[in-house]
Parts: sequence; C-alpha cells; structure tokens
Amino acid sequence: MNTSLRASAHVSHKGWYSIDWSIIQKYVTKLRQRIYRAEQQNQQRKVRKLQRLLLRSKANLLLSIRKVTQQNNGKRTPGVDGYTASKPSERIKLFKQLAKGNVFRHRPKPAKRTFIPKKNGKMRPLGIPTIRDRVYQN
Repeated sequence: MNTSLRASAHVSHKGWYSIDWSIIQKYVTKLRQRIYRAEQQNQQRKVRKLQRLLLRSKANLLLSIRKVTQQNNGKRTPGVDGYTASKPSERIKLFKQLAKGNVFRHRPKPAKRTFIPKKNGKMRPLGIPTIRDRVYQN
C-alpha cells in the first residue's frame, strides 16, 4: 500500500482539510503494529527496516504535523524561531519543507527557556522547542 506517496500527492494538489485522515492513521497504525510484532518475534533486522520506513513515511509526517499544530495544547506557543503553523497553508508549506529534508540529518535548535510558577510560589524552568523539532520528536 503506497499511502505515503498518495498522502504527499494529495497534500500538494488539494487543501489541508481535504486529507482523508482515517486512511493515513490506519497506515501508520498498521506499520507500528508490524514493528511491535517483529520486536516480539525478536526479528531485529526487520524491526530496524520497519522503523526506518516509518520515520521516512510521509503519512507519519502528516500525522505528526497535525498533532503538533492542531491537537496539542501548546500549538500556539512558538519556539526560539517564533514560528507557529496555525493556518492550513502554513501546515502544507511545513509539510513540503520537512518532506524534502532528511529526518536523520536534523539538528534541533536550542529550546526557548521560560519560567512558570509552581504552587509554592517558586518558578520552574520550561523548555519550548520549535515546531519543526516537535514534529520530528513526535
């Protein structure tokens, strides 16, 4: 099943809201299940190949972008670069940029440091990564 190829073609020709998320979610879930099964059967080579396939998958990239920019609570919080992908066109642009790049050569930027109050009145540090780093981490 070439869902990842169809996913990238689908994004480039149509809008963000016309993506069939259930198909993409199903593909990624099945791939994760295959990794789990191969791990249970102690097939290390197969596990590594499936993990590499998952990391390079455009469907997985789409789901990560969707989670980071639409579903997470910190979706409107920018990192040190000040960038948030809140509009569908920005999400498509982010997808195209990240799809061109290589996950394995990604160098994360330093996290933005802010301090938030604790219950006892003291402050604790909080590191906020950039959107790109959050997508890759996801």
